[in-house]
Amino acid sequence: MRDGPQVNAEARFEAIVRDYGKFLRRVIAQNCPGDMGLQISDIEQDACLRLWRAIQSERNLTNPASYIYRIAVSATIDAVRRVISRREEQLGSNANDDIEDDGLPAADVEQSPDRIAERRRVAGIVDLALGRLAKNRRTAVELYLQGMSSHEIADLLDWSEPKARNLIYRGLNDLRKDLRAEGIDLE
Repeated sequence: MRDGPQVNAEARFEAIVRDYGKFLRRVIAQNCPGDMGLQISDIEQDACLRLWRAIQSERNLTNPASYIYRIAVSATIDAVRRVISRREEQLGSNANDDIEDDGLPAADVEQSPDRIAERRRVAGIVDLALGRLAKNRRTAVELYLQGMSSHEIADLLDWSEPKARNLIYRGLNDLRKDLRAEGIDLE
């Protein structure tokens, strides 16, 4: 006979995967580089395993969409890191002695300290501006920025599609005004 908490955990897991499965796969697909030979289904399986462990440990998932998003992104990043690590190991073991290497990484303009600092500054301002939005607008805008459509947001939050669309539109408008006031114009 099955244990009560185990059955409850399985039911919660199945419900979350049923409700957020497409969202999980889309986030992984959006964040997975196409040129690394990674299989989205493998990353999805790893993400589901992480979700199962969280549910089994009785973690309270107050905002499942946000938690699913974080799991999908972290599973994708970990998969990319594993591929890079394997490639570096192969390069290290097959190194050619004739090639000179000064040990310095190639310069990447996008990764300059100034650019990184500027991106972090802007991201902080955007986070603060999002935090100033009304709760419903903030939720709608955050989900929209994560790649969800107004229909998906409406289904997820049990709203009508016009309500979701309206909250997205008004929330983005408020966000743009707030960012312009901070000196950031994204258009």
